[in-house]
Amino acid sequence: MLKASGDKVLPISCENARVIFDNICLRIDGKKASAWTFQATPFSDLETIEAWGQEANNAKNESSRSDAFLFGYTLFTGGKIPMRGIQFSDGFVRPDAWVVGALLKSDRLSVQATTKEFELTGGGWERVSALSKAFGSTI
Repeated sequence: MLKASGDKVLPISCENARVIFDNICLRIDGKKASAWTFQATPFSDLETIEAWGQEANNAKNESSRSDAFLFGYTLFTGGKIPMRGIQFSDGFVRPDAWVVGALLKSDRLSVQATTKEFELTGGGWERVSALSKAFGSTI
């Protein structure tokens, strides 16, 4: 199994992870995830924040979509989202650039250049906690 340096391999296929992610999105956003870019190898062209093209990202506000993706990414990564993609047993899924931009601008994520990760901030964890509480009231 391919393992990128420092990345954690989740023992779940991208297909099964997509089912979980879609259900999170349905619960929070009312529709399945619109972005799920998968490939067998890491997205090595996305190892810097400059490569993410955020200067062209005009996302200004959080939305139920960014909430859903934040919750899903946190579930799969523990709050440290690899820029090169989240590694599952059969490949990598790249975080959505628009959502990452919205979460960076709203201070839910920060860039960790040395580890090549997006990391949840205190505000990001507070938002995930609030979303988690909302799940508890609807189950």
